Amino acid sequence: MELTLEKHDQMMLFKISNGEDLKKEFCTKLPIVDIIEQMGSFVSQKYKTNIKEIEMKNGSYAATKRFVGLATVNKLKTGWSRQLLQTIVRLDLKYVEELISLKQADLEEFNERIGIPRNSLLDRLSEKQRHHCSILKCPMGRNDSIEKSRATPVVHPQLNVCVDHFKKNTAFTDGRYKSSQEIRKAYEKAPRVSFKDVTKSKVETPEFTNKGSKKLREQHGLSLCIIGAAGAGKTTMTKRMVTTCMDEKKMPFLIPFAQIDKDERWSVKTLLTKFLCRFHDLKPSEEEIDEAFHWILANQEKCFLIFDGLDQSSFVISNEPIENPDINDEFLPGDLMSLLLSRKFLPNTRIAVTSRPHSLVQFAPAIQPDIVVFLNDLLSDDVEKLMNHYLDNGTASEMLEKLRTKSPRIHQLTRNPLLLRLIALLSNEKGENVWTYVSTIAKLFFEVVDLLQLSAHHERGDIDVEVLNRKLAAMAFYKIIEGSVVFEQSDLERYGLSGENVQDFLFGVLSSNHNNRTSNNALLVGLLEVFFYFHHQSTQEFFSARFVLEQLPVGEFEEFVGKLFPRLEKGADGKLKVGEDSFANLRVFVIGMVNEMKNRHQLDEDEILRKKNIFINFLCDHLRQLFVEEARGVMEHQRQMWVDMMDFRDEELNREIRQHLNDFNFLFNFGYLPVAAHREGFFHFMQHFVSNVRYLWLDIDEWSDDEIRRLFQSIQSSTAKIEEMEILMNPQQLEQWSDHVVAILPHLTRKLELVLDGDVDERTCSCVNLELRFLGGDERACRKLKEGIINFDTSNLQTEELEVEVVEVREHMGGGRTLLDVVLRRGQPPQFNN
Repeated sequence: MELTLEKHDQMMLFKISNGEDLKKEFCTKLPIVDIIEQMGSFVSQKYKTNIKEIEMKNGSYAATKRFVGLATVNKLKTGWSRQLLQTIVRLDLKYVEELISLKQADLEEFNERIGIPRNSLLDRLSEKQRHHCSILKCPMGRNDSIEKSRATPVVHPQLNVCVDHFKKNTAFTDGRYKSSQEIRKAYEKAPRVSFKDVTKSKVETPEFTNKGSKKLREQHGLSLCIIGAAGAGKTTMTKRMVTTCMDEKKMPFLIPFAQIDKDERWSVKTLLTKFLCRFHDLKPSEEEIDEAFHWILANQEKCFLIFDGLDQSSFVISNEPIENPDINDEFLPGDLMSLLLSRKFLPNTRIAVTSRPHSLVQFAPAIQPDIVVFLNDLLSDDVEKLMNHYLDNGTASEMLEKLRTKSPRIHQLTRNPLLLRLIALLSNEKGENVWTYVSTIAKLFFEVVDLLQLSAHHERGDIDVEVLNRKLAAMAFYKIIEGSVVFEQSDLERYGLSGENVQDFLFGVLSSNHNNRTSNNALLVGLLEVFFYFHHQSTQEFFSARFVLEQLPVGEFEEFVGKLFPRLEKGADGKLKVGEDSFANLRVFVIGMVNEMKNRHQLDEDEILRKKNIFINFLCDHLRQLFVEEARGVMEHQRQMWVDMMDFRDEELNREIRQHLNDFNFLFNFGYLPVAAHREGFFHFMQHFVSNVRYLWLDIDEWSDDEIRRLFQSIQSSTAKIEEMEILMNPQQLEQWSDHVVAILPHLTRKLELVLDGDVDERTCSCVNLELRFLGGDERACRKLKEGIINFDTSNLQTEELEVEVVEVREHMGGGRTLLDVVLRRGQPPQFNN
């Protein structure tokens, strides 16, 4: 077994220390004074004298422990362990020789335990951290059981690299209110990295080849910051990082910022040992602390420092690291973190900091992390895994599919781990009746808030629930109007609230002057202030919408409702353009509130009626401007309005909206609808709000059978009259759905055109021509449709004459032929023209 002198020393020390029995026997049997006299320069004269004094005063056992302690903190000359063995052989101490001689099994155990002896301080600290990180917390504030925590599936949200974060990435960083659509767009094209990259581990997660991923895999001594919104899973991710590191034979140190006293001084050694021991209720000796820290210094590449919750810190990290610091000195936390982030201490150790994004905005270049990673939404498969775990009854796939079709907005919320648990919790509470509570996003939040306020965990001080909710609603609304998600202590005081009153909906953080964003290079000093944030932005939007409907005076309500819909104007090119949609999320909550108004019995009936009519008028005026011929430039907003209006579930209210739009001819010039939520929104919109359609164009080639069925059913079950309809479909779909095509003929008043495509994936057309050009077509596909038309009772037509045409379009927009051309006249047999 060939070992370097340094590795031999490490292994010898590990063997002696790896178990109390062996260490005790070694210290008892070794004639330490005779040994050190013959080890020459490997033990300095200073320490020889010290060991002899201890032997004379406290005996050989204590003196030998001192020798081991000196070896642990690197006070002996490299190669001391070989010299020790040679001396033992010369003195013919065969029992001791056999006791400490290194074997292959020792090397294997040394590598397995990364040189950390059993029952040492680092070993005990590892076990404490593993236990701490194995327990997750439920949304009601209680800890999950150990069994439930351990059974929770390991999932990892998407991780996106914030390229040039401190130069150009301003998403979330200024505490301003932004819609979720804007938030998602900020990172939708950002390069992805994996949990495996962040932890430099071998866990099975997706692999990426971009610069950020490569950098994380190849360089251990990096500093990184993991940012994300509240509820995104940052703390859970740090716990996964800890257990993963341990499984991968690394030593993690998980330190919560919130537990660090801003006035208490720490050295690197005491922060990583004494602080964590106090947090985990361990009481180490000074000797153990010294041993642990020397292991850290010697094994930096095996260490991972994880600091969780910078936004909850009571101190500010200095932008100017202290020059020429001594690693053994003690510093205030802000200075110590500055030295760690600037890599003046432990440069070969990976450091991760988690935070809400705004806390990084003032970082000067000297302390900016090497890489910033945004904690994005969960992936669909992971949503299903977690939902299956937290649901008591039913399957996640069934529930998620219902959410997708019944409420795409709520379906989107399940990608946030916190909100996913709340939805699952509500399902467990309500059972089969849950669907009456998740029909709209507003209804969901009504129930979740009620559930939280009825829980045993809920604390609100001495304030009545209804009073608290009204004050929270007012405070939330006026901050959104200011364009902010940040609440100061003075905001709470203005409404007569305290931190205790709001602790179940908002959390407080200590920060320097939040509005002082003028210089990233300024030294961060000054008084600390308390700031509050709702646990999730959607909660602030929910309370704001409650204020709009329940408290805002009618006149102010009318003024505000106009802001809920973006301005629509024609550009210089004559095309319709959509302005900034600042309140897109809030609009959905207001729609849900309008839908729920008649069920909120504490509201004045006359006021309910007036506000409802005002909202309907604004909504219908917006729709009239939106669905017109010049609207191709605003199709994304059109589709978003479909999804928004799925939260209108009250049939009486839907009839009122349809009546307001009864004389309007909608133009649906869409073609392809790639997003399932948009298709669901269209079905709902068509069925409940549309009376007249000037033109409808859809590409259903890639739709599922269920979606095609629902398309035809939404037309059949509506009272809509469609002047002209064009559908792009493949021959197999035409043959399969011919009966449904015939069934919608009574809703058409001028023309139905079916354009058949083939198997070519690349589309070689321009949408301007209103016909997508493909290869293919199949005459046989028309036979069933022709049979259906022959048997169709033309007396059911709403118009005197209707043309039905099936067109095959050939490659590169050339050629093509008409497969079926028939004219239907009321009360007369079909007239086929080919």
